[in-house]
Amino acid sequence: MTTVFQILESLDREGGLEVSKLEKSLKLTKKLDRDKLHIAIKALSKLGIVQFISDDKLIFNSDIGLIKGRVRCSSKGYCFVVREDQGEDIYIREANLNNAWHGDSVIVSITKQGVKRRAPEGSIQCILNRYNDTLLAKIELDKSTGDLRAFPLDDRIPVIIELENEKDKREPSKDYIYEINIIKYPIAQFNAKGSIIRELPINAGVEGDIELLLSKNNISRKISPPKVAPKKIPIKGREDLTTQPSLLFESWESENAPSLPAIFAQPNEGGNRIWIHSPTVSERINLGGKLDQFLKDKGEIICLGNNWLDFLNESLKSASKFKLNEVNEAISLMVDINSDGHVIDWKFSTSIIKPINIITTKHLKTIVNRKATSKSIPIALKNIKDNLEVIYTILHTSKKINSNNQSSIKLDETIPHLERLNELHKAFPGRDFHGWSRTFNCIDPQSIIDVYIRLSNNILAKHLLGYKLPFIYKEHEEIDSSAINELTKSALALDNNINVNIDGSVTTSELIKSFEPSSEKKILHKLLKHIIPGIHLKLYKPNSYAETSALDTEITSINIESPWCCPTLNYWNIFNQFILTALLNDGKNKASSRSKEIIELGKKDSWKDLNWDVLSSKINENINKYSNLRLIHNLNETRKKSKTFRNNLISIAQGREAQGIVGKEVEATITGVQSYGFFAEIDDLTAEGLVHVSTLGDDWYEYRSRQNLLIGRKSKKTYQLGQKVNIRVLKVDILKNQIDLELVKDIDNESNNKNDISIDSDSEN
Repeated sequence: MTTVFQILESLDREGGLEVSKLEKSLKLTKKLDRDKLHIAIKALSKLGIVQFISDDKLIFNSDIGLIKGRVRCSSKGYCFVVREDQGEDIYIREANLNNAWHGDSVIVSITKQGVKRRAPEGSIQCILNRYNDTLLAKIELDKSTGDLRAFPLDDRIPVIIELENEKDKREPSKDYIYEINIIKYPIAQFNAKGSIIRELPINAGVEGDIELLLSKNNISRKISPPKVAPKKIPIKGREDLTTQPSLLFESWESENAPSLPAIFAQPNEGGNRIWIHSPTVSERINLGGKLDQFLKDKGEIICLGNNWLDFLNESLKSASKFKLNEVNEAISLMVDINSDGHVIDWKFSTSIIKPINIITTKHLKTIVNRKATSKSIPIALKNIKDNLEVIYTILHTSKKINSNNQSSIKLDETIPHLERLNELHKAFPGRDFHGWSRTFNCIDPQSIIDVYIRLSNNILAKHLLGYKLPFIYKEHEEIDSSAINELTKSALALDNNINVNIDGSVTTSELIKSFEPSSEKKILHKLLKHIIPGIHLKLYKPNSYAETSALDTEITSINIESPWCCPTLNYWNIFNQFILTALLNDGKNKASSRSKEIIELGKKDSWKDLNWDVLSSKINENINKYSNLRLIHNLNETRKKSKTFRNNLISIAQGREAQGIVGKEVEATITGVQSYGFFAEIDDLTAEGLVHVSTLGDDWYEYRSRQNLLIGRKSKKTYQLGQKVNIRVLKVDILKNQIDLELVKDIDNESNNKNDISIDSDSEN
């Protein structure tokens, strides 16, 4: 199916394109398909999106202020278009949606400019690309007509889908959810039409849950890789580091877990010299080629709980994976670190390495528990006894680097200890799902290499900025100061031993530090997670000196990361690795062929001696062609999708466990209070459910926002953060990730209040 997006992408060139060449570009050979293209061109022309600059030559009309973006709807019916150019979101009224669904790529025109705090309003002119070609739905039989109708589970898509399969005209089962293929999207007053692909049982075990979630999050197992072999990498010209006993630090246990960097360390001039060796993927594929497009479409690897949905195809995965005691191609970074844990020098290079051992959690636990004065080698360390000095150096330096890193927020992550979530318990190196990362753990191998990966990412950002080359980097949104103040109030209400500044103000890092000795640290971390904004990928392209200077200041001050070390995990690592290997392999390292002075392009500050274009115009043109805002927009959507899938995976596991205690009385801790009730976390499951205020029938309860509590008007009973309560699980909705709880009335909850709080009627004034 040809989309409007494909048509406009083909026209995205100077001078326009003839219709006949457009047909060839879209590979339309049948007359019916060409006729449909002409109908689409006519419609786009009437909308002013495209225009003819000659009798048969089309061009995208960039003069009328149309904006590209993606529809983002809420379950309450509010719709916005998130702009591709990263400008302010545009509010779309229901009448102006023009049958666009949540997630669709669209073109929108501004109908009302934003004023003060109000967002600009717009109208969707055209749908470029549909986000959903399949979706999960419940189906109902229309008894008046006998027709089947599907209703999407995602309440952000409030539409009716008419089902066309005659064989499917049967009474739908409540024990199944149905995956629907969209045959025709809605147009004007006509509903969408679809057909049933398959039935998905609601209760089909772990694998059944995974299939439900993959379909729910629009993640396909069926993307076929192109029949293209990875390029072979010549050994000539690479730095030979095969005599270096580098190590692999791995926590993931499943056979198809992704490959991670290798590390080596040794003392150097009062500090340490560290080597980080990354598997090279970018050198094995062509930027813009079929394999590159396949990886771009997949986006990133997905953890399924105790195994993985692959990102790389099998041949690329096998070629790039580090194998013990074999020669492996790598991209290496050498970093010199002083005794305080600060970087003083670095050098990038293409290399060959030979890793000799894998360091596991078992090894690190033994090392941590081993007495410093012990001379005997425990049995668990016999196979790595020759590498112990290297491991101690890596451990010591990682702690130094971690203590110096004040830019990223480190918090404890609470995931239920279930076999189906086994791989999620390990640190995911370099990956940020929520705007914060997991607290450093010296017995988790991947937590250790995470420190080095983040440091390496920051070094690459500085290096590419110095050479004024494009790169993708991670941008942390700032936490709103009012949210920090509200959290501080909640923290003081929960534990009045927490220390804040005299004026009551506190920074995020100070607040986290003050939580450490608190007995309510777990709840305080949960509250903090709610106010931390996410992380977005952004593209740096050196368009002006002012922009370069501003980002230079930002990188220096908050250590911006440009991911490249883990190309087996996601596409943004591969893209940045493309830029780095282009510099190292194809960069001009001297002013002219006759010049004797050669610059090592991988060395720190080497760009300061450069007074010529480091890359050829052809390479620059190719890089600029594929480094654009559309790429970043799509990658950010990929990140959101995998984050949602991960959250759903944890929630469904908790929900399944909660199903086993429906009707039973269990102990829980109040983790959130709202006007409509309070949330309580079941202590044994770390699963959170809602006790609705309507079930508290013994009194009328008022919500006190300043004190984060509910209080009974007559009884003066209170329910507040951190309070222990006995609850009963009433209902578990697996599909909506909701657990309904009921308070058990046999507790005198007044005795459980942690602090004496003034609860008179004037306390809110």
